[in-house]
Amino acid sequence: MTAQLVVIFVMIKPMPYSYLIWLFVFVVIPTVVLVALYWRVLKQHWNVVLLAQVGAMIFSFPWDYISIKEQIWYYETPYIVGKWIWGLPIEEYLFIVLVTLLFSCISLVVWDRIGVSE
Repeated sequence: MTAQLVVIFVMIKPMPYSYLIWLFVFVVIPTVVLVALYWRVLKQHWNVVLLAQVGAMIFSFPWDYISIKEQIWYYETPYIVGKWIWGLPIEEYLFIVLVTLLFSCISLVVWDRIGVSE
């Protein structure tokens, strides 16, 4: 059933601002739920989340900038807001920050639940 829903969602013709919609559905909502459910764990290890954010920014922003400049990938105007900062669309900054936040939170929750005993 889930695979069918994914196929249907992928087959839908992209619409304006679809990058933001994908970010909201697949990154923002899960992150909000995760933070709401595991706030205690995440608050305890906020420095890990911060370090992950800094690392992602240091490596991902230049990587994306070079990839766009060399035409390895591109962003089409109807699917993004159209605001570019230092050679990247605003959605790409959001993607890097939000996906890093989501996966660092997932990692901390998994570590807390099944981590190695000390």
